[in-house]
Amino acid sequence: MVGAGHAHLGVLAHAAGFARRGVELVVVTPEARFWYSGLATGVLGGRYPVALDVVDVGALAARGGGRCLADTVVALDPRARRMRLAGGGELTYDVCSLDVGSTVACDAVPGAVSHGVPVKPVGNLAALRGVLVERGAAGTLGDVVVAGAGASGVEVAANVDGLLRRHGLRAAVTVVGRRVLPGLPPRAARGVVRALAGRGVEVRGEAEVQAVEPGRVLLDGGAVRFGLLVMATGLAAAPLARASGLPVDDDGALLTDEFLRSTGDPAVFGGGDAIAFRGSALARIGVHAVRQAPVLAANLLATLDGRPPTAFLPQRRWLLVMNLGDGTALATRGRFHYQGRLAWRLKDRIDRRWMARWHALARVGSSDAAPPS
Repeated sequence: MVGAGHAHLGVLAHAAGFARRGVELVVVTPEARFWYSGLATGVLGGRYPVALDVVDVGALAARGGGRCLADTVVALDPRARRMRLAGGGELTYDVCSLDVGSTVACDAVPGAVSHGVPVKPVGNLAALRGVLVERGAAGTLGDVVVAGAGASGVEVAANVDGLLRRHGLRAAVTVVGRRVLPGLPPRAARGVVRALAGRGVEVRGEAEVQAVEPGRVLLDGGAVRFGLLVMATGLAAAPLARASGLPVDDDGALLTDEFLRSTGDPAVFGGGDAIAFRGSALARIGVHAVRQAPVLAANLLATLDGRPPTAFLPQRRWLLVMNLGDGTALATRGRFHYQGRLAWRLKDRIDRRWMARWHALARVGSSDAAPPS
C-alpha cells in the first residue's frame, strides 16, 4: 500500500485478514503517521492538540501482522510489479494500492512554490499554527493572505483569524479567489462570507491569482500585499500514477473501474484523492475515502484469493461541516444548510469519536474491527 490516507487506514484495520492468508501487508508512507483532515483546521485554529489529529500507522499495521516503511515511493513499474523507494531500496508486489492523496497545484502559479505555504500535506497546518503565533507575538507577521476561495481556503482563513484572536494577536486576513465557495448552496456561501466580514476577514471573489512575488500576490484585477501567504488554490493528484504509465485523467488521478481497480492493470488499486472513480474524480473529501476502505480491503483480498471483486457505490449526498474558527460551523447536505454553534458541536463530536476509535485500535490492536462509516 502506497500512502497512508483515509482509505488505507481502513485497510489496515483488516490487516490480520491478510496475515492469516500468509500475505505480507506493507504500507509505505513518508512518515508513520496518519493525519486526519477533518480536525486539521481545528488544530490550526488552536482548538485541538496535534496529538489528537494523528494516528500511529506503524502501530496499527504491526498489531495486525503488517509492517510500515517510513519512506516514499518515487517510481512504480506495473509491468515488473516493482516500486522504487526514495531511500534507495525496492519492493516487489503481487497487488498494490495507491492512496497518496493530493497536492496543492502551486506549480501552476508562478512564484507560489517559493513564497507560499500549501495547505497540503495536512501536517502543514499544524506547523503553520506555530509560525503564526511566533511571528504574531514578535510583531513580524504582517497581513495574512489565503489564495483560493474554495471550502479549504475559506476554512483555513477562518481558523487563522480564530487562532490570532485566541492569542490576542492582530493581523488582517484576506481570502482571494476566482469563485467563492463553489459547490455550496449560494445562501450558505453568502452567510459564511457575511459572518467572516463581521470578524474583519475579507473574502474577495473574481480575483484569480496570476503570480506571486515577494510580499505581493498579483491578481487579474490588481494586487494584494502579504506577510504570510497560504496556498489553497485547488488540488491536483500526486504525480506517481501518471509517471507509472497507468491510465490517468487530465489531473493525473489513477483511472479506476467500479471495483477501485486500475483500468490498465488489475493488480493495481487505489482510493481517496489518488483516483478518478469510473473516469471522473469524486469530490476530494474524506467521506468517500472512508467508505472506500472496506471495499478496497475486500477487493485486495479477493484478487489474491482469485475471487470476484465487490463494487463501490459512492454516496450521492453527504454531510459536509466547515469549521469557522469561532465555535460555529456550517453544515451542508445537498440543499440543506445550517450555520451556528450546533453545527460546530456536531462536527466536534463526529471528529472526536472517529479519531478515538483509531487511537484505541492502534493501542489495543483489534485489527479485525470494521472501519467507522
